[in-house]
Amino acid sequence: MTRRTLAFSTVLLAAVLTVLTAPARVLAAVPAPAAAPAAAPAAAPAATPAPQSAPASEADHVPSVMPAATVELFEALPVQDGGRVKPLRSLADVTLLRLSGKRSLSLADGSKLSAPEWLLRVLLHPELAVEDPLFLVQDDAVIRAVEIMVGEHRKRDRYSFRELEPGLSRLFELAHEAAQLEERERSNLQAQTVVLASNVNSFLGLLDPLEATRALALLPPGVGVDTTAEWLTPADMEQRGRQALSVDPEHARLMGLWQQLKRQRHDATAFTATLDEFQRGTRALMAARGEGGQVDLELRYHRLGLLSHALACFLLSFVLVAISWLRPASRWVPRLGLCAAALGTLLLCAVIVLRCVIRGRPPVSTLYETVLFVAATGCLLALIMEWMTKRRVGLAAAAILGSVGLFLANGYELLDKQDTMPSLIAVLDTNFWLATHVTAITLGYSAGMLAALLGNGLLLARLLRLRRADAAWERELARMIYGIVAFAAFFATVGTILGGIWANESWGRFWGWDPKENGALLIVITQVAILHARKAGRLRAFGTAWAAAFSGTVIAFSWWGVNLLGVGLHSYGFTSGIHNALWSYYLLQWGVCAVALWPRGPAEATPAN
Repeated sequence: MTRRTLAFSTVLLAAVLTVLTAPARVLAAVPAPAAAPAAAPAAAPAATPAPQSAPASEADHVPSVMPAATVELFEALPVQDGGRVKPLRSLADVTLLRLSGKRSLSLADGSKLSAPEWLLRVLLHPELAVEDPLFLVQDDAVIRAVEIMVGEHRKRDRYSFRELEPGLSRLFELAHEAAQLEERERSNLQAQTVVLASNVNSFLGLLDPLEATRALALLPPGVGVDTTAEWLTPADMEQRGRQALSVDPEHARLMGLWQQLKRQRHDATAFTATLDEFQRGTRALMAARGEGGQVDLELRYHRLGLLSHALACFLLSFVLVAISWLRPASRWVPRLGLCAAALGTLLLCAVIVLRCVIRGRPPVSTLYETVLFVAATGCLLALIMEWMTKRRVGLAAAAILGSVGLFLANGYELLDKQDTMPSLIAVLDTNFWLATHVTAITLGYSAGMLAALLGNGLLLARLLRLRRADAAWERELARMIYGIVAFAAFFATVGTILGGIWANESWGRFWGWDPKENGALLIVITQVAILHARKAGRLRAFGTAWAAAFSGTVIAFSWWGVNLLGVGLHSYGFTSGIHNALWSYYLLQWGVCAVALWPRGPAEATPAN
């Protein structure tokens, strides 16, 4: 019994994790082709030369890392971006992630800058920022295509603006040609060229002081102005001054403070005091207009880093579960693993609640949020199952599902490189249907993927001959899978019907055989078929597990696969770059299912067949 337990704990959990985390690993490695600018420049903008390197005497007084008090004030500045008011920390994070593929920047002296520190460096010391290795190039074929001679670099590496500067004209020329093609028609080289050109173009805007202030909508309109009016940038105020238009006295005062910041960049004390006064002024205007009520909460959300803590808890729980399988007589190890999984689930639920409060939306309104919600509800179901059965299967499922879910969420964020709390498009701007249809259908996804995980556990246990003669264990696990599939089928069916009612209100028809609608129907048919076959005795333990594992690919197709088609009224969920990750999961899962059906010798047969 001890040897079986040792083998089961080590091989089964590792194999299941390998199967289910393969999409996350591929997802993080897939290059992310960003949308091309509306009109890609045909040549490098000669009117915006890169700043020259700072003189030695001046550069010596530039700290590589800003004082903590200054950074805290800067990242707390309210700014309007993407149709909503947010802390500048959110905008800086997304900008650096898009350009560099990371949320921090490592400098040549070994120091590391956070996203707000990097943005401060660009705005205040552009002559230094152009030397930093910033731009992530996925394939150095792009560098060769623009005929740039640089030093030693890896195939996938980061380049400074100074290194790319000699080839900007050629880069923008090639990007302009590639931008004329549909995204699906571009080669990998063309896609990467468009991405790099777009990133360089964004950085050029930050280098020039006027362009930088034009990119940051930091000034709320006057108190009497319509609440739908867009915020103003310092460049807007400068233009009003040149046109002799009336300027609000408070706006004029804030503009004077903004211009003063540039002059005080070498005096940390004076700079921090002026920045504090500027922030208090903009926040007073914002509060008078009744806007930005959740700016501080969103900033706290970023600073707490709850998702990182939740991931650490799930990984710890996974390790403790593995140890508990190695030492089945231990009582405290599984209890500690249960506490870690419960804490991770609690932190993940807290993240979802905070996001709901910040956005004023139900828990699921974007593809990113579906990953968080599926992981959280799946872990809750698994922990409830563990409380009911006490077999450590639910505990192992919670640890694996939580870890994989958060790895996927992080991989998707790195791939998408967009704000994870964006303003919604018109068709999705309804809290009622988001709270009913979308939540119900996502609960169906969550339960279905949990059933697929448990099904894989049984299949792998059989394939690795870990439970050859334990038919009772297989039957109990099959009953768990059956109950979870029933739960998933209920919510999938209710969610699909509610989706039809929403479609009738939005588009005037209940059903139109749209790819997303077909995917939802496939989930319902698959899960109902499993329930009927199980009830009729056509499927026993092995068959139920096999069908549940296979149904995971059906759910993945409806959840992500139909978005790859880029057609239909639900194409607003399209996300490029997940093709390889999704097909990796398909092939791995189908491979496990196919091998599990391979005929076995009489000695391996069990009554559970």
